[in-house]
Amino acid sequence: MALSDELLKLSQQSKHLEDSVEATKTQNDARLAARKAELDLQLGAARDRLHAKAAQVADDEQAAWADAQKSVSDAFASLRSDASARRARSAAKRAGRAADEAEADAVDAVDFAIYAIQEAEYAVLDAAVARDLAAAKAGDAALSTAQAEGDSTWSQ
Repeated sequence: MALSDELLKLSQQSKHLEDSVEATKTQNDARLAARKAELDLQLGAARDRLHAKAAQVADDEQAAWADAQKSVSDAFASLRSDASARRARSAAKRAGRAADEAEADAVDAVDFAIYAIQEAEYAVLDAAVARDLAAAKAGDAALSTAQAEGDSTWSQ
């Protein structure tokens, strides 16, 4: 097959692709189904042609074809592996950020606990001071009462 024939086929296939894209834009289900059925037939025919062509190829050409397929397969495997590694790095970064946030939350919780303990200590000391003040006032009141009673006995 001449190069011009192959270019013509490529042009026609590109037009079919454009038509398929246009059909998906307009969401014409009938056109999509018809194009898909047509494409299934074309793919089947193309697959049959490739199998027939592969059967005709000499051993050297078969080896070259196998090498090309392996090369493409390896390239895609490498792309998948790279994408997987990127996803793993991204997941690790997300996990690291989550750990950092959890540590910051823990520091905040400890700071809050320290504050709560300080508030509790202040309340205990405030209660002790209030108790001492109450005892002192009770003592002063008893002394005042005793003095008042003593003054009244002196005045009689």
